Amino acid sequence: MTRCERGGEDKGKDEREQGEPHARSLLPSHRRFLAPGCRARDHVQMRTQDRRHRRSELITQALTFQLLACCEDGRMHAMVVADEDGLPLAASGDAQACDEVAASMAQVAARTDAFSGTLLRGGRHWEVEMARLVVDGSPLVVCAVGGSTEQRGRQLARGTQGARRILGAA
Repeated sequence: MTRCERGGEDKGKDEREQGEPHARSLLPSHRRFLAPGCRARDHVQMRTQDRRHRRSELITQALTFQLLACCEDGRMHAMVVADEDGLPLAASGDAQACDEVAASMAQVAARTDAFSGTLLRGGRHWEVEMARLVVDGSPLVVCAVGGSTEQRGRQLARGTQGARRILGAA
């Protein structure tokens, strides 16, 4: 067991007091023959918890985890990423809301890159924020449903950035 592993206690202290030279009193050229002193371990300051709690190598699962985290943080009803035909690629939250919003927002995205407002469909209404995203030449829509206007905007930006990162890495 080394001096570092024993918590810094120095076994050779009595020997030095009897006249044996100490490493600090040696010339720098002679120090290379001595064992290095204690150093702080490099893993002590590492993060103990990753900021992403769930990970997946599967693209749709990774997107779903991203959207789920956005919904939880923004206290929103649902989030969805859909293709240009309105087919959900990944979703989190109320399944009916995701399907309806994806289908409607795909039509809106054909005309504009962003939308913020109320979607009325099938006797229901949802507060929706949508952003259009192009990944490898394929247009996609990212939609946030429910929550406050501020939270929808914040989580939509986060979800869009996450979708771009996840799909761009594929």
